[in-house]
Amino acid sequence: MFSVTHFRSEFIQHNQATIIRKVTMTQFMLVIVLTAMGVGLLNAPFWLAPLFIVTGYAAGYTHNGEIVLKRLFAYLMVWLRNLVGAPQLVNVQAEWDSVRVRAERQQIGGAFAATVVVEG
Repeated sequence: MFSVTHFRSEFIQHNQATIIRKVTMTQFMLVIVLTAMGVGLLNAPFWLAPLFIVTGYAAGYTHNGEIVLKRLFAYLMVWLRNLVGAPQLVNVQAEWDSVRVRAERQQIGGAFAATVVVEG
């Protein structure tokens, strides 16, 4: 019978399947896409095709369980956000906790001030 976990495990296995020895499906597709874009769309000379092939292979390499292309893309996004001056990612949970604690302190301080005024 077909189940979601079965589909997920099959998808992961196909993604990391080796086409040629030591070449995963991700690497193979990146080699094809980068070579087609470089030589086909950008009109790069044919002698640069090995450079695109090596770049695709290296970008699809899995290092510590993470594809190198994803890590490079993350570094590029952080660098661009810094260049543009966009705010960096923040820990929303920590910000929310600090705001909640500050609001509770103000309520407690306000309650004591109100009782002092009423009694005084």
